[in-house]
Amino acid sequence: MKLDNHQPSGSFKSRGVGNLCLKAAQSRLSSPSSRSPSSKPLKFYSSSGGNAGLAAVTAARSLGCTCTVVVPETTTQLMMNKIRAAGGEVLQHGESWGEADEYLRALMEIEADTEEGIYCPPFDHEDIWEGMGSVSCTE
Repeated sequence: MKLDNHQPSGSFKSRGVGNLCLKAAQSRLSSPSSRSPSSKPLKFYSSSGGNAGLAAVTAARSLGCTCTVVVPETTTQLMMNKIRAAGGEVLQHGESWGEADEYLRALMEIEADTEEGIYCPPFDHEDIWEGMGSVSCTE
């Protein structure tokens, strides 16, 4: 039985987004260019109305990285507080997830000079699908 309510984000999103973040960090370490590592810190970015953003923050923090989450204006104060409490930066923009996501992508371009940004979509990536299909055991 998978009890996703026991995941850090309270949903299955932690497994999927966590898998994407872990693979992105590992890829950075194992790439040929890692012999001369980037001086830019690794930063994760997510656009979400809730659980996927919380999952991205949790995964980023477990890897020693920061995470910015852009949420639409319809996101509840409770969810924004949860994301902040987990260590994430929360920005509110747009009436829908699509508008929040568009703003996030523009923000990533602006910050590209100082941060090595990793985009964490809430659902549309093969590493997320792989993680969502997994089951993990902890003692």
